[in-house]
Amino acid sequence: MDMILQPEGPIRLGDFLLSHLSDSGWTEFRAGVAFVKYSGVRHIAAPLADFAKRGRVQLCVGVDFGGTTAEGLKALLDCAGVNGEIWVYHNEAGVTFHPKLYFFKAKDGRADVAIGSGNLTEGGIYTNYEVAMLLRLVPSSPDHRKLITQFESTLNAWCDPSTGMAKRVDIALIEKLLDQGYIVTERQAARAQAAKASPARTKPGKWMPIFSARPVGKAPAAVMWPGPTPFREPSGTGQPPAVQPPQAVAATGFLMTLQQTDIGVGQVTAGTSRRSPEVFIPLAARDYAPDFWGWPSLFAPDPAKLGKMDRPGVKMWLGTKVIEVNMMTWPDKHDFRLRSEALRSAGSIGDILRLEKADATIGFDYLAHIVPQGTQEHRHYLAFCVNRTKGRSNKLWDYY
Repeated sequence: MDMILQPEGPIRLGDFLLSHLSDSGWTEFRAGVAFVKYSGVRHIAAPLADFAKRGRVQLCVGVDFGGTTAEGLKALLDCAGVNGEIWVYHNEAGVTFHPKLYFFKAKDGRADVAIGSGNLTEGGIYTNYEVAMLLRLVPSSPDHRKLITQFESTLNAWCDPSTGMAKRVDIALIEKLLDQGYIVTERQAARAQAAKASPARTKPGKWMPIFSARPVGKAPAAVMWPGPTPFREPSGTGQPPAVQPPQAVAATGFLMTLQQTDIGVGQVTAGTSRRSPEVFIPLAARDYAPDFWGWPSLFAPDPAKLGKMDRPGVKMWLGTKVIEVNMMTWPDKHDFRLRSEALRSAGSIGDILRLEKADATIGFDYLAHIVPQGTQEHRHYLAFCVNRTKGRSNKLWDYY
């Protein structure tokens, strides 16, 4: 018996899964987990697909609390192939399906079982604080044989369609679960995460973190196998379409990936002018949620340039201080700009700019945050950014 402690133990749950899936000595892999997301499946996708070609794969997934995504289920279905089985389990009596059980068995009857707190998400198998007991069971022990039988009976019950609570997954069921609200898209999950991610700050200089921060080991690089399947969100949810949404909506937060034009140095040759410190917001983004920017009611004409409109001195809380940002737009440009050296210098190419409206009575108009590439927070928000700018730009954006 061993213990898996993550993210700082010698092995994490993802390491356990990868080592066992890659070991030809194991012929069965079965599991029952509460939540599955593409972020977790992508780490085990390739070895799981190979395992399914030579052994038995049967996984049962819960669909409570919006913790499972359509993309995660579809990735599991793809990995399982024609031989494997993916099931979902749900009890309409309001009872939550919440196990985290990973079961491997060999031809000789021995079994390795991890049972603990980690879901099949990147956080659950790598970066969250999780714990699991690792049981190494051998058929020569009567007590071990009894445990193996109990685990198998439990997994069988979770994949028994006669109960009416277990359904075998196919693409039609995924679409139905999505349409009925049992599962969500990765984008919807990111939206929910974004809504919960804003600490309640009071006044500038008054908010202080209560806890210390200590970086933990990142998850290893994952193969995008074959990449998340895009799913349309159910009709009637009010979610914007993926490209250039036409109508204006109310929003409290804005997300955008930063590109060379936003934070690049520009001219460095002696005698030439450095690029103006401006972050470029697509006009489509401005017009999608104009009230978020105070457009056009809080803007005034620039007397020095015909047609140019400015909202000067916009206060943003960035890092540990309030900065002033000038918002500007004019008809002969194809974008909406935020001019601020502090804002421009805070990020790197590929990072995400996150702005959230604040109550101006507390001393600033927006909370500004740079979400660095390579972080779990970045992955959450990147899934949320689905609107592209026209042309060849890689810039992505959205609101919440």
